[in-house]
Amino acid sequence: MQSQAPGSEPGRAPARRKQKRPAGDDDERRMMQAPTAALRGLLRGFLEQQLRLDLQRHEMMERQARERLFFEEQWRRSMQRMERERLMLEQAWMEREEQRRAREEARAERRDAILTSLLTRLLHGDL
Repeated sequence: MQSQAPGSEPGRAPARRKQKRPAGDDDERRMMQAPTAALRGLLRGFLEQQLRLDLQRHEMMERQARERLFFEEQWRRSMQRMERERLMLEQAWMEREEQRRAREEARAERRDAILTSLLTRLLHGDL
């Protein structure tokens, strides 16, 4: 039979003694936790900075979209105004052209009337 340590129960393995860790192990564990905490802090700061940058970029893109819409609306209004002005100028030109043709036609009619009158007088010997 196996010999048992005094104070141990039969059928149980002898209890292990807790080994004391050297004092340096706790210091080492604490030192390892410090870089991990520092790294987490750096990562947290980096992620927060990225979120801020994303928000700023999003706000900038929205502002640029609003500005683009504003300028597009101004351009559209300007084009509409220029189109109205063009139509008015074209209408005025057409009216002036029509008046010029009417004057030219009246002049041609007067000239024809004078020529007809002269020819009639010549034919009848009134001259």
